[in-house]
Amino acid sequence: MTSDQHHPEHAQENGQPMNIAALLRAAADGELTECQCEQLEAHCAQCEDAECQIAFEKALRACCGRAMGEPCCPEALRDKIVAMAGASVEDDDDDDDARRVARSNERTRDRHFWIRSPMMSAAAALLILVAGALVWQSASFTNRNTPNHFTPTQTSYFNRISDFAVREHARCCDDGIAKGKLVKLDIHEVTEYFSQAFGSRVIVPDMERVAGQIRFFGGGDCHVPSTDRSGHLRFDVISPDGERISLSLFVSPDPGLLPMEEGLIYELESEVCAAAGTRLFAWVRDGIQYLFVSEASDEMCAQVRGLMQAPTTFGSL
Repeated sequence: MTSDQHHPEHAQENGQPMNIAALLRAAADGELTECQCEQLEAHCAQCEDAECQIAFEKALRACCGRAMGEPCCPEALRDKIVAMAGASVEDDDDDDDARRVARSNERTRDRHFWIRSPMMSAAAALLILVAGALVWQSASFTNRNTPNHFTPTQTSYFNRISDFAVREHARCCDDGIAKGKLVKLDIHEVTEYFSQAFGSRVIVPDMERVAGQIRFFGGGDCHVPSTDRSGHLRFDVISPDGERISLSLFVSPDPGLLPMEEGLIYELESEVCAAAGTRLFAWVRDGIQYLFVSEASDEMCAQVRGLMQAPTTFGSL
């Protein structure tokens, strides 16, 4: 293992070290390389708040996108801003506003520029107020679909596992990435491996009974939030129109952070699931927590859950 793999803060960006903040922002933007994804996964295993931070970054981007999608800045205000920036530099008569603003970039980054005049101070104060409003809206956006009777800890966990399961499922839909992580290719070996690790029998599809309906791609160790150890198993089913649909099953000892009852299945509806076009289901059985990510259509979803031996009765969180 290289030193970069030991220290995810050393992830490379254009050949230069990428710190943790940049790594999390890149994850939120979906711009990580395969190497950086592995380094992020290692960081998430050490820092339980990493998934929350990524979810916040995604929500903040969505919030900013909605704000920027509103009607543009009024022309009169735009002219005032251009004039203010342009007046901050000594300009040639032949320069147009765009060139003067471009040449003012370095000076406007200096804090003295913003404290030099009441007008600049007012503009800075306005920017702070707008940023604060965006952050507040983002926080509301992140938790909008979580049950309102959840405790703060349960809400945090709901968001973290939703973001993690959907993100990791999407990443491992890439066969190349999946082959590097899901290295155990025998379903019986995987079942025994995690059953021994968790001290309880892990229930997976009966591959002989469902032969021809579902294919096991592979399994491997994973880092579901708030668990010391967990597993990720990927399966593929074929839709009626011949399309391959990838499914992810995450298994781990139940941390007890969601109020789920044995024998019931729960759909964890969240913004991240809706945005990704996936459905996320959870259930507990004999001390094991199951998280199931499905992209199957509504017509196929019940059939697919049956193949996974999931409970059939729905509960409500």
